[in-house]
This record gives sequence, C-alpha cells and structure tokens, in this order.
Amino acid sequence: MKKLLIFGGTFDPIHLGHIKMLKAAINKVKPNLTLLIPNKNPPLKDSNPKASIKARLDMVNLAIKNIPNVKVCDYEIKSKSNQKSYTYLTINYLKKIYKNYKFYFLVGMDRLNDFNQWKNYQQILKNVTLVVAGRNNEKSKFQDAILLNTNEINISSAELRSKPNKKYLSPKIIKYVANNGVYCAQQIKPLMSDYRYQHTLRVADTAIKISKNKSKAFIKKAYIAAMYHDVAKEFNREQILELIDNKYNSKRFPTAHTLHGCASAAYVKKHFYVTDKEILDAIYNHVIPLRKCSTLSKVIYCADKLEPSRTNKDIPNRAKLLKESITNLDKVFNFILDYNINRYK
Repeated sequence: MKKLLIFGGTFDPIHLGHIKMLKAAINKVKPNLTLLIPNKNPPLKDSNPKASIKARLDMVNLAIKNIPNVKVCDYEIKSKSNQKSYTYLTINYLKKIYKNYKFYFLVGMDRLNDFNQWKNYQQILKNVTLVVAGRNNEKSKFQDAILLNTNEINISSAELRSKPNKKYLSPKIIKYVANNGVYCAQQIKPLMSDYRYQHTLRVADTAIKISKNKSKAFIKKAYIAAMYHDVAKEFNREQILELIDNKYNSKRFPTAHTLHGCASAAYVKKHFYVTDKEILDAIYNHVIPLRKCSTLSKVIYCADKLEPSRTNKDIPNRAKLLKESITNLDKVFNFILDYNINRYK
C-alpha cells in the first residue's frame, strides 16, 4: 500500500525547524507523497495567523521547492468557511481522494501534549499513524506512534515574525518576508510607543492612497517604506549615531532628530534584511529630502506630512493637498518641502 505523510501547521512563517522535522519524517516513513497543509484558523491558538493566506502559501512553496514528492495542500487555508481548521475533517476529505494510501500524520512533541484536546482526536488516531518529532529522552504517550528521536529547534514563530533570524529562517524566506513586507507591523511595534505606531499606520494608509494610480509593485514598496520610516524615531542619540557609524552630512542633518530617517534605513537593512535601494532611500530621505529624489521618496515624505492627524497648522489645506497628490505629486511635494523650509528657517 502507498504511504501518505501529512504535516499541518500555521507555518507563520515556515522555519528550519519545520523543514528538519519534515525531512526526518520522510527519511523514516519513506512516503510516496507528502502534503503540507497550512491551517486557516487553528483551533488551539488564541489568534489567527499574521501573514496573509497568499504569503503563507508562497513561503511554504518556497521552502519545499527542492524536496521531492512534497506538495502543498490548500484545502484548509482556502476554505470559504470561517470555522476552525479541524484535523479530523481534513483527514476525512483526504481519505476520499487518496483511497489506497496508508496515512501518517507528523506532529511535534509539544503539539502531542495537547492532542487529547483536539476535536475527535480518537477518530484521527483510527485513520492515521502518528509520527512524532521528539527529543531522545521523550516517549510518545501513544504506543503505536513512530518516534523520530529528532531534537526540535526550539524557536517561537512570534519571535521570528518580530525579528527574522538567519539561524532559523532560510535565505529564501528571509528575502520573501523583506520584499513583501509580510511582518512589518509585528517588527516595528516593539520598537516604538503606541503613539508612534498609530502614526506609522496612518502614514502607510496615506502612502497607499497617494499611490492608488500606480502599479501594485509600487504600492507594495510604498507600504513597506511607510511602515519602516520611523523605526528609529524614538531611539536616543547614541543609538542613532551607532547605527549610521557616526557618518552623516551635518549641513543637511544638523541635529540627531533629523537623523532618524538615516538610522531607520540602516536599522531595517541590518535587522530586517531589506535590500531594496528605492525603499531604503525613501526611508532615509523622509525627514529632509533632496529636491531631486525618487517618486517613492516623494510619496513617503508627503504621506508623513499629510496623514490624518496632521492639522492645518502643520500643513495648510491638508485634505486638498492629499487629493491633489494623487494626480500631481511633484507639485504637492515641492509645496510641502518649501513650506517646511520656510517654517523652520
């Protein structure tokens, strides 16, 4: 009889611990086919996944690209129902498709500890053989389970969302997360006050509005640059100077406050692995931009000055300028730049 190995999880993001478990299980079970099944609404977790459905599917596909006979099953993640992703229902569905297969179900020892809480867990046990990734000194409480004796990589997905780590994430996943702004909100929130965080969300929303007539790729860059633009805003002088190696143009940036754009660009490049020059330049330039700068830099500068909490004291006719920026960005950019130059003379 053919063998089917099933590995479910939120994969938010998929990390090297998941891949280590998967390869160990494949080596042990030697399945004809392996299915990775990203959850939509995991029943035993307090919150839903942070990454979008598309992002999680993309990351899983990237992670398994070079592993033979492994496919992604989107049955749960693309379900139109908002009900919880119950494993027993997924297995019932797969049984109808893979009728001549013996089913194996891969879990980590940590998930096995609460297996009795899974809905209809006894039905699951009748339909699958458990494959448990545990430590050498651990034993499964289910006698028929296959124990892999593989040390699990002890890392929290929440930690990887807030701060990507090359030790636990493959280069492909790190690049995808950075290029698509998958976890921007989770990355910036620990670095700033709630006041600054709410401002950042408004700037991102405003940047998207200004960019509404531009390409999807441009809008994505505008969102990422806006979300990262104030990462170092609340850092102290020493932190800012350390980030930029104490190298800056003192005429253009006369105070530490005006350097937070430079420091923010340096921070996201170093810690979030952002490499897109246009995004980094937009972050760098958003405090005191050059007159001749990229369209993206102009969008971020204008969005920062035109977000809804700004008053007419900050920028006169804010609402009118925001509307005009969609069709005449250069005019609005030059007006705001001139206004601020004259204001702070």
